[in-house]
Amino acid sequence: MFSGCSGLTSLNLSSFNTENVKSMWQMFYKCSGLTSLDLSNFNTANVTDMSDMFWYCSGLVTIYASDLFTTESVTSSSSMFDGCTSLVGAISYDPNKTDATYANYTTGYFTLKGNVSGIVNVYGDERKATETYDLSGRRLPAGSQQKGLVIRNGKVVYNK
Repeated sequence: MFSGCSGLTSLNLSSFNTENVKSMWQMFYKCSGLTSLDLSNFNTANVTDMSDMFWYCSGLVTIYASDLFTTESVTSSSSMFDGCTSLVGAISYDPNKTDATYANYTTGYFTLKGNVSGIVNVYGDERKATETYDLSGRRLPAGSQQKGLVIRNGKVVYNK
């Protein structure tokens, strides 16, 4: 679909209806200028082929996704993230981890995009939470004391 579109820098595809899609083979192949991709409403329950989906998206830093992006039906996903050397989600890019196993926001390359509710002040032990993100959705190190607004445990909080 977007294969070879090296001039693209960001794509918001959150309004795409993908519930009947079977193959996403090479969907973003060689989109080397792409840095941010919003797939937060991609429903991939029926997708069987994700091979080469992000292959050589070397500038890609963030892929936003949600729980709708599943890989239970996927039977082919070789080289899905091959060459995505700038990609950071729950983990940083590892050339040995390039299949659909890493297409998630908890142990893979995706960043959760969802609704956050309320701004609260942070006091006491809440500062020790391990799930802390900057406002771009990038995970911060455990125990981060970054000043200003951050996302912690699904809430936008203000660190003094």
